[in-house]
Formats: sequence, structure tokens, C-alpha cells
Amino acid sequence: MNLKQTVPSLEEIVAPMVELNKIALGYTEKLVELNFSLLRKQSELVMTGWREVLSLKDAEQVKEYLAHQGEAARNAVNDYIAEAKAVTELNQAAAEDMRKVVEASIAKAAKKAA
Repeated sequence: MNLKQTVPSLEEIVAPMVELNKIALGYTEKLVELNFSLLRKQSELVMTGWREVLSLKDAEQVKEYLAHQGEAARNAVNDYIAEAKAVTELNQAAAEDMRKVVEASIAKAAKKAA
């Protein structure tokens, strides 16, 4: 076995790092997109609620508005849970993709060393 066969080239060293960074960039873009979407959704929810409050004209309307706040809160909590699951799934997928790159790199290095 000669030295060229046992010492990895610069390309072999850098290639897994480049691949990992591409994966990280792709998932970061998805996470940013998700965050902007969530920000838009929450902003719309707040603005809609604000408009509703400003449109109340009498005690009966206030009473009806307040009666529906429990349902609105439940819907908001369910949305937050779904959003948290989406972020978790995104992070798990990124970790899995990165794990595959690392394992492939280790296997290649082990094969070359053998």
C-alpha cells in the first residue's frame, strides 16, 4: 500500500463538508420560509382580532366576541402545535440527511484504509 492510497486527497476531505453545508443551507432556507409563513399567519390573526375589537358597538357584541375567544385560543394552540411539529420534522430530516453523508464518508475512509 502506498502513501497515495492511504492519505485522502483535499477533494475527498472537503467533499463531505461541502455536502453537509449544502444540506444545512437547504434546510435553513426551508426553516426561514416556514418562519416567514408563520409570521404572516400570526400577523393576520392579530390584525383580524384587532379589527373585530374595533368593530364592537355594544355590550351584546362584546359578550359574543368574548364567548368565541375560547375557540379562537384553542385554534391558535392547535396551530402552534402543528407549527412546532413542522419545525421538529424539518430538523429531524436535516439530521438524517447529514447522518447519511457522515456515514458514507466514514465508510469510504474505512474502505480506503483497509
